[in-house]
Amino acid sequence: MLDYTNFGELGEIIKSNWDDFADIFTDIQAVERILKNLNTLRAAIAHCTPLAEDEELRLHLSLRDWFRQQGG
Repeated sequence: MLDYTNFGELGEIIKSNWDDFADIFTDIQAVERILKNLNTLRAAIAHCTPLAEDEELRLHLSLRDWFRQQGG
């Protein structure tokens, strides 16, 4: 069922189960911010709409932040 989870729901799952995720992510507020940024870009990506140059940069930065959160 996790495959059908949107970014907002995923953030709530992580936040509600932080004890299970604390070893994976370093900062819950950062995770929420990153998921919010990714959710903003999701619509264009899901509908195969080309991203503007600044949106493409935002996507790369958000993904880099996501992986940084996992690296601790």
